[in-house]
Amino acid sequence: MKIIVDTYGADDGIEIPIEGTIEALKEKDFIPVFVGDKEEIENIISQRIDIYEIIDAKDRIDNNEDPVRAIRKKKDSSLVKGFEKLNEDNYSGLISAGSTGGLLASGLFISGRIEGVKRACIATSLPTFENKTLLLDTGANMDCKAEFLRDFAIMGSVFAKNVLHIDNPTVSLLNVGVEEHKGNKVSKETYALLKDTDLNFKGNIEARDLFTGKTNIVIADGFDGNIAIKTAEGIISLLSKEIKNSIYKSLKTKIGGALLKDSLKENLSKYNTDDIGGAPLLGINQYVYKAHGNSNKKAFKSAILGLIDYINTNTIEKIRGELK
Repeated sequence: MKIIVDTYGADDGIEIPIEGTIEALKEKDFIPVFVGDKEEIENIISQRIDIYEIIDAKDRIDNNEDPVRAIRKKKDSSLVKGFEKLNEDNYSGLISAGSTGGLLASGLFISGRIEGVKRACIATSLPTFENKTLLLDTGANMDCKAEFLRDFAIMGSVFAKNVLHIDNPTVSLLNVGVEEHKGNKVSKETYALLKDTDLNFKGNIEARDLFTGKTNIVIADGFDGNIAIKTAEGIISLLSKEIKNSIYKSLKTKIGGALLKDSLKENLSKYNTDDIGGAPLLGINQYVYKAHGNSNKKAFKSAILGLIDYINTNTIEKIRGELK
């Protein structure tokens, strides 16, 4: 299995994707195909792995660029070269921590959409109190029609069944209230469409229940989904800092913290996004994973392992069958 690794895009530089890949190789057997500056990549690898490929790319697509225009003009960018290689035989998947817009545009225009899918989306696994929950979309589509959101629910259900091993995943719609009549025009139209499918649709869900594990799949447009997940990430980070500050406030609290250390570590570890690392881009004809821009090497390693699990389930083929 050959996995294409875009070395550009991580906030802390190209070392993160490379080091994360080296860590992933300790757990899974695959051939990494690095895309980026060949000389820099060779220097960082420094003979620590034996079998790998490099696609030399001097350019990158940044977050502040128009993604469609960028992939048309920047033929030497890592994303364009990576996706072109992915379309060839014997290349199994691609991972990038770079521009979400660039990743989506490359997927749509180079790999192409699955027949019957009107929009691709990013499906993010949430660290929940219990069970497993996917939130989609989390940033690929800012404006959505009801039929797009219905497609997201179908693709999310197939992914949950095959990758997360949930027999009959429950589906809910992110809204401002749980009542059927709540929400804007698109929310009401989506509710009606989801109610008319064979999915295990449970109605609306409010943002406060995202991390409770109350449902397996939460549907939202990319605008609301992205705000929801980044707000949650900020709150989790803030609370972790507050707990740490409280523990180190005095000798008494330090002693109490020492007694609670193992329990706190066990309970808070389930909300560590480093163990999730990334999310699949669902709806295109190739297996692609979006890693977090602020990934460390542990998070990037987790994203690669997630991509490999995704590839091994033949989920794309199953999505095609479901849509037919």
